[in-house]
Amino acid sequence: MFGNLFGTKSTSGSGKRSRRVNLEKRFSIVAETGRGSMSRVYRAIDTTSGRTVCLKVQDQEKASAAAARAVRAGRMTEGQIGLQITHPNVVRTFEHGETTTGAHYVVMEYIDGQSLQFLRQSRVMTTAQKIGFMAQAADGLAAIHEAGFIHHDVGPKNVLVNRDDVVKWIDFGLAVPNLPDFHRPGNRTGTLIYMAPEVIRREATDERLDIFSFGVLMFEFFSGGKLPYDAKEPMAQMRQRINSEPMDIDAVAPNLPDGLKAIIRQTLAKNPANRWRLMEKLGPALRELPEAN
Repeated sequence: MFGNLFGTKSTSGSGKRSRRVNLEKRFSIVAETGRGSMSRVYRAIDTTSGRTVCLKVQDQEKASAAAARAVRAGRMTEGQIGLQITHPNVVRTFEHGETTTGAHYVVMEYIDGQSLQFLRQSRVMTTAQKIGFMAQAADGLAAIHEAGFIHHDVGPKNVLVNRDDVVKWIDFGLAVPNLPDFHRPGNRTGTLIYMAPEVIRREATDERLDIFSFGVLMFEFFSGGKLPYDAKEPMAQMRQRINSEPMDIDAVAPNLPDGLKAIIRQTLAKNPANRWRLMEKLGPALRELPEAN
């Protein structure tokens, strides 16, 4: 069942331990929990430690091509990035490497929980509870920035909440170092409905593109699913971001606290120069709101 991804090649006969790992021997698969265009994700038991983990195995051919592009661009792999970030609100990466067939894999903590989007849709929450979740999410994204990376795909699918209501950021597949070479115009990656205007316009970017996306995330979370741009078709969505200001949160959630609305507005400033500047200050600002307690 997993042969194409895991492989069964033996280690070399040199007597030295191969750096490549036979995942079928190393892990006991419990269930497949996700699948994308380039990878499959499993809940697995690591037989060396006995712990339950999240095992992400990338398609060999596609991952090899992506890895080659990353090397040429001076980018780290998803596993390398994950190892650089340690924070309670970011998924922990334990290791990464290659399988015996050359496919890339990443071993992470297993999060028994749900996406932020499902949480919003399935649970009735007070404003204080919602602020608490967003403050945790802000802390986690701040840790990613402080480690020197731009996430580049901020959205509810990449924010999980475990059974103890702890927020965890996942997926560094599009993350890039926060360095001048990666601020250059042209990197139009991410999820369109959360994408910052400067990304659409192919302008120079920095970590503030994540802050705009986080503003969209907050707008959606506090408005019950509404978005600051209402176009449905991709081209219309891009034109809106280039030509129009985002919808004001007051139009869809007038009963939110004024201080919270002010924070959301500033994260969604169309001009990055007017936008909320540092994620590390956003979590504390949310917790200082009178309605947070």
